[in-house]
Amino acid sequence: MDRRTFLKATCASAVLAGTGVSWAQAGLRPLPVLPMTDLMSGIDGRIMLDMRPGLHDFGNGTKSATLGINNNYLGPLLRAKQGQTLPFDVKNGIGDTTTLHWHGLHIPGDVDGGPHQEIEPGSTWSPDVPIVQHASMNWFHSHMHGKTAEQTYKGLAGVLLIEDDASLSADLPKTYGVDDFTLVLQDKMFKPSGEMDYFLTGEVFEEGFVGDTLVVNGAIAPVGQSVPTGLVRLRLLNACNARFLRLSMASGPITVIASDGGFLKAPVETESLLMSPGERYEILVDMKAVETNSLVVGFEVEAEGFFAFVTEFFGESVQELTALTLTRTADKGFDGAVPKTLANLSAPDPSAAKKTRSFTLNMGNGEELAALAANWGNVCGSGGMAINGQPMKMDRIDERVQKGDTEIWRISVDDMLHPFHIHGCSFRILSEHGAEPPAYAQGWKDMVHVENGWSEVLVKFDYDAPEHAPYMYHCHILEHEDCGMMGQFTVA
Repeated sequence: MDRRTFLKATCASAVLAGTGVSWAQAGLRPLPVLPMTDLMSGIDGRIMLDMRPGLHDFGNGTKSATLGINNNYLGPLLRAKQGQTLPFDVKNGIGDTTTLHWHGLHIPGDVDGGPHQEIEPGSTWSPDVPIVQHASMNWFHSHMHGKTAEQTYKGLAGVLLIEDDASLSADLPKTYGVDDFTLVLQDKMFKPSGEMDYFLTGEVFEEGFVGDTLVVNGAIAPVGQSVPTGLVRLRLLNACNARFLRLSMASGPITVIASDGGFLKAPVETESLLMSPGERYEILVDMKAVETNSLVVGFEVEAEGFFAFVTEFFGESVQELTALTLTRTADKGFDGAVPKTLANLSAPDPSAAKKTRSFTLNMGNGEELAALAANWGNVCGSGGMAINGQPMKMDRIDERVQKGDTEIWRISVDDMLHPFHIHGCSFRILSEHGAEPPAYAQGWKDMVHVENGWSEVLVKFDYDAPEHAPYMYHCHILEHEDCGMMGQFTVA
């Protein structure tokens, strides 16, 4: 990676904004455990998801104006099982038009929750969402075109865990809030008053919005959690607007067991894990071997002298920030070993592809494109963004895909590192930046990193997406998406 890419892949600055307190001085806050709605034992009536404004204290003693789903900030963690159909009533009480997209689900376009399924203020959207895929960690968030970034940043996001017979019988930790935790990782900016801030500038449109404070499940990091002796499972979501997060453990490698679309073939040990906005991974931490262990995130230090363990990288001071510290208790927890195998995954077969499509992500194409983007409802200030030279246009279908066909999608960029997401599917990565993807990214995915050289994915679409409810493909830097770096495709 070049220096610019590394700095975009880092997480937070050295000082809690507006407080003058360094991360090292902040101490550990308790890890907030996301409230879980377990739907697996049966569903009594429709499932209400109430999108509403709220007030939330991130841990600095000040309440910020936020958005939430059944909560003041963020949404519940929903747990469902393969084979269920989830009858949602999504009520819009935020005072502005919005949508709710089921990121990662294999579902038809008319219930996908993309920009075409707008929910007007005071209205309720009632999709019946089929759960057909294997066990996986998915999430849901605003996808209102031109407002996705701000609405998601303010809190319109939640997690949907899917289980199946194999995951329920797997020899893995699965006691929620004891040895199985879901972590929503975000970066925030706070005003001197302590209130959460969000603003748009030319630099924000170019780089995406990046905050200077790391937040875990709505609490300013570092946070801590006591766990029993044994294996502990962490399900990780990067819900930042634009930051790539490079994660590692204070003690030992990271053991990765699942990616966006489900379990890997076998556990993968890696010294670090690079997560783009929108990506999910599951990891195991062995709390038999150590009394404490911490999930850490590398980030640029903006002021020298505050911290120990500062290293030099590309000539800049870089700090490893403690995000979560696990502390072992005397209680006996999950005493199984890390499994040797997880899922029956065959190697992807590019020869099965009937068509190859190419996409180039364009950061800007001059004043004419900027004018087009503004006229077509994209929010990008004085700049314009596009894919294949075309900024997003709600009434234009960019690609038409044959249902059931396997295809290769090739993605390139003209500047910087981007995360690319495709709706309605999971895919296998054939190459990333023109090379073999890291072992932890060789399972089922719906996100791929794109920078130098082509990134290629092998994909098949099994569900209809008609012209009035097409799927999206887009950069998952949310300000780029709002600015026009998104396209639409039908499946029939």
